[in-house]
Amino acid sequence: MAALISVYSGYIALSFLPPLVWLLFYLHEDRHPEPKHLILLTFGIGILVALATAVAEVGLFARPPIFAGLFHRLAPLVLGYPAIVFSLIALIEEYAKYLAVRYTVLNRPEFDEPVDAMIYMMTAALGFAAIENALFLVPAYERSFVGGFQLTAQRFLGANLLHALSSAFVGYDIARHHFSPWRRHAVFIGVITAGILHALFNFFIITKDTVPASVLLVVLLLALMAVAVFVDFERLKRKPISPAGGIPT
Repeated sequence: MAALISVYSGYIALSFLPPLVWLLFYLHEDRHPEPKHLILLTFGIGILVALATAVAEVGLFARPPIFAGLFHRLAPLVLGYPAIVFSLIALIEEYAKYLAVRYTVLNRPEFDEPVDAMIYMMTAALGFAAIENALFLVPAYERSFVGGFQLTAQRFLGANLLHALSSAFVGYDIARHHFSPWRRHAVFIGVITAGILHALFNFFIITKDTVPASVLLVVLLLALMAVAVFVDFERLKRKPISPAGGIPT
């Protein structure tokens, strides 16, 4: 039993490693590091939100007869279009990650400069990615350690990076709203933008075996997102404004 627990603990640790590497990388972008306890809290809330989102997605989208997904009852024709399903799932996940930050840090005094919004959104997103990794990677490691390690590398450069980058867009728009409250629709725009980019990534990944160009499109999408996030980071670093009290809802 102890050996079995040790093996599965190792699998989970390997699943959490890629998001933690990305987290450490992006934390270096903050010239005024956030409190470690708040980073850990946000990462942990991201994990909890991922579990809740997984349950919600199963309830909404899983196909009968295993689960009678709500959308299969209410809108069976809509679910015949994968693009709509990908978009709905992506929007749910991006909004869930936003809520993780909205109710964890936005009212705290430590949230005191624009770039913090991107840091905390990416932290929550990587917590989300960590538990998502475990759900995918532990079964893969059970089948084959080499296969599990290959999938870990793929998710490190793919899904894990996607979660961080898409949530960074939401973080940028949180900063625009929070430190400039007249921008009333900034957060809404950020979530929609993140959802669209996330849905495109999902669609390209699903079709990569049938559409060879999809792999190139994934690389191009992530590269463009990474450049845009870098530019957004630099913009916010140059604007160390005091918050005006506008908390997005």
